[in-house]
Amino acid sequence: MSPFHSIEEAQEAILAHNGKAEDFELPISDRLQDPLGMNMAIIMDSILEKGWEPSGFVQKAGYRVYIYKEMD
Repeated sequence: MSPFHSIEEAQEAILAHNGKAEDFELPISDRLQDPLGMNMAIIMDSILEKGWEPSGFVQKAGYRVYIYKEMD
């Protein structure tokens, strides 16, 4: 799994996914984890557009893998 290093790459992957939220994993480079969380907030807009919500993450060496679920 190769993490995304830009907001645009992450957004494209999110919007291109046509399956269930539970089948999608979003690997985000630690470089995008800014102190205020602005980058993830921008990425989250794309997640919300899909009707998904966060379901957690797993920390890996140099990146996090975010997982999602359908909104209730």
